[in-house]
Amino acid sequence: MRNARFRVAHLCGATLLGLSLLSPACGDKDGDGSTTGDGGAGDGGTGGDCFELADGSCVEETFHNPPELDADDEGVFRLTLAPTEVEIDGQRHCVRAYNGLFPGPTLVTPAREGSAVRQVRVDLKNDLLGHDLRSLSGGACTCTDAHGMACTPSGHDACDEGHDGHDDCTCVDEDGETCEHMFDFNVTNLHAHGSHVRPDYARGGGCVAEDGLSCRECGEDACDGDTTDDTCFLGDDVLTQVQPGAGARYRWDLDEDGTHHDGLNWYHPHIHGTTAIQTASGAAGAWIIRGPLDEVEGVAQARERVIVFHTPSVAENGFEPLADGEECTEDTLTFNDFDVLASTISPQLNMINGLRRPRMVTPPGQVERWRILNAGYLDEVWMGLFRGTDADCSGWSVTPGDVMPLTQIARDGLTLPRSYTDDYWFMSSGYRVEGLFGGEGVLQHGDTWCLVAARFLQSEGESSPTGEPISPGEAPTVEEIQEMLELGDLVAVLNVTEDAGVATETSLPTDEALAAAAPSTVVEGISAEDRCAAAAAVEDPADIDQVAVLQVGFFTADEPDPCDCANYNVNCKNFEETDRSVYPYDRDLPLDEVEHWRVAASVDGHPFHIHINPYLVCPQDNVFDPIPFPHWRDTYLVNLDRKVDLVTQNKSYTGSYVFHCHKLTHEDHGMMQVVRTCDPAVDPTCGDYGWRQCAAEDLDCAQALAATDCAIGGDTTEELLTCLAAIGGPLGVCGANSCGSDEDCGPGTSCRDWVCQPG
Repeated sequence: MRNARFRVAHLCGATLLGLSLLSPACGDKDGDGSTTGDGGAGDGGTGGDCFELADGSCVEETFHNPPELDADDEGVFRLTLAPTEVEIDGQRHCVRAYNGLFPGPTLVTPAREGSAVRQVRVDLKNDLLGHDLRSLSGGACTCTDAHGMACTPSGHDACDEGHDGHDDCTCVDEDGETCEHMFDFNVTNLHAHGSHVRPDYARGGGCVAEDGLSCRECGEDACDGDTTDDTCFLGDDVLTQVQPGAGARYRWDLDEDGTHHDGLNWYHPHIHGTTAIQTASGAAGAWIIRGPLDEVEGVAQARERVIVFHTPSVAENGFEPLADGEECTEDTLTFNDFDVLASTISPQLNMINGLRRPRMVTPPGQVERWRILNAGYLDEVWMGLFRGTDADCSGWSVTPGDVMPLTQIARDGLTLPRSYTDDYWFMSSGYRVEGLFGGEGVLQHGDTWCLVAARFLQSEGESSPTGEPISPGEAPTVEEIQEMLELGDLVAVLNVTEDAGVATETSLPTDEALAAAAPSTVVEGISAEDRCAAAAAVEDPADIDQVAVLQVGFFTADEPDPCDCANYNVNCKNFEETDRSVYPYDRDLPLDEVEHWRVAASVDGHPFHIHINPYLVCPQDNVFDPIPFPHWRDTYLVNLDRKVDLVTQNKSYTGSYVFHCHKLTHEDHGMMQVVRTCDPAVDPTCGDYGWRQCAAEDLDCAQALAATDCAIGGDTTEELLTCLAAIGGPLGVCGANSCGSDEDCGPGTSCRDWVCQPG
């Protein structure tokens, strides 16, 4: 049930995973000799925390939802990022986290009442007080000026131009080598992941810069550097930086263009170069927006669990815990090495809500509603619920009769147009899955169900040309998925017992009720099915509104990339290597236009995430996301040798924002682009930037376009390499058909879109 209490507790005279823990005597649920209580799901059948199971043992529920953050008297959620000591699998670690919690507290926005616009206010304070400049290749950087004095280089004190920074600042690593690809790990900001709000600033002003909290200059660039006269709250602005010791005031106006979709969103930092480090160490939290789905019969009274899945890299991987007696400070942060974090061959730890393998307890017949967020920074997992061989899940069975199907009712904070049920579910970084299971006759007294995760990237034998594991080029079979899960990692235990009280809901909702609560998939009068059919029929890349190829360079084990694409790129271009004086935006998206995107991946799989506007995913034969009907998403894995068609509308709000790979180490390396939604009716520059547009004489851009056409045109890596190997011409090593003018082309061809084409 929605407001059920979940206690942090321990076992009662039982053994879980080899740890024998003692607690009050079984039946003494209050620890004082009393066994009386009022029952109810989640509170213990007789009012305490110790539940008697069918085998006679008595256990306590150690699972708990993350605490909800209360707004202050002014209706403001206050988040403070600071060094925080946490216990991870028995080790003391020092991390960057919100409000002393790992993960962060849950924000809850009530359902909309009437026509009022819900304004979600968040004040973010950065209590990391000093700069921490580090190279993504590993190690801290020491920076000095020409006089040998400590300095901060330009570009690391503000968004674009380092106010108070030094142009003559030189930074070297511990070996005396010049630091490359360097970022300040103590700079932060805040992203409202899944929100449809203004990307720059909230309209209407009203923001007061005080107590170290800055606002935005209304109508001006985010990086004006002057906060004295700022009057606007930041929107979902991820291009503004919050420096050490500073703060910022956000306001997310959810219903400015109609009632915002309800569901599970989340929040986390989004500073290029520091996103993975901060999010991986716990700076992330769930954000629940209430709405029609919460009132659907079969959902409203279900037992609601919020599950924030984290994969901190502390399992024999190089992040050393705090020493005995060592305090947690900025100088002793244990999550502070990007090179360790980005290694895909190092094991990670599966945790939910900051706990390792917690126990859940529920009554027979109960419908459980699980809101699952993959807040992991890199890895992908298969997950499933399997019947345990005993009450502690020392083993489990993956045979079909011992699998608990999950009925998915929402993805990425958006209610599905109808439910989808499967035995296993797949989650990439940034995914949210909301599902139901249980009900009368399904969860029975004495049952034990085991939540199991199988890491996807570290399948034995799957490796990239660099020797590090990557997403497999071929989708696994059902049998291979079962094998992975049979050998997977236990994440949580669910015990079913009559001692847990009476079920609050015993029936699942109907598809008709879910459909009534779901956002429409009809866009501008045309059904999603018809739009997807039209998108699939487009073959020429030049006829596609937006093409995005996410890739870790073009390369093979034996041959270098013939197009010299930057590593970690979109369409052969790296985010930080792009000249912003020439390309301030990587592409323009005309306001309110409905657009067809085709997204592809090369060398590894990449979850495609775009801010502000969700997209309709056109169904495909994809075991990773097998939902067979169009549905709304904001994060979707595009696997190696796969392409996906998406349909979106650049709805309502102008401003600049980003899309990127949500493997956060990939994003930090530069697999990201800046886009601008602009109104051509009022902005004469709207349309000046596009995925097929290159500045005059920019041959690197022409080569990148030729490479992108190769990548989006073929169906396999082999076809891509064949295409790349065939090019070479007037523009250099890449682009046999590339051209700068008609003179570069042969008889019967002309230069169009930088490519020699017939006619």
